[in-house]
Amino acid sequence: MAKKCHVPSQPYPWPFDGDLRPENTALLAIDMQTDFCGKGGYVDSMGYDISMTRAPIDPLRSVFETFRKHGYHIIHTREGCKLDHGDL
Repeated sequence: MAKKCHVPSQPYPWPFDGDLRPENTALLAIDMQTDFCGKGGYVDSMGYDISMTRAPIDPLRSVFETFRKHGYHIIHTREGCKLDHGDL
């Protein structure tokens, strides 16, 4: 039987059943892209402070490194838009 593994979290440890394995778990990274988080991206070009959207970048690097080291899949999503920033 596989060893149970939990990640400390609130309101309860995750996953609830301790069945945390690369075969049943993936990490989703949603919209961590230049438009939202990068200098010269859309949000930055609108004059908004991007420090809040950039704040998770370094912590996520550590999480990605750990997940990769243990064979987990990481799925990155990104938003696409037309050159005029309209929806596709």
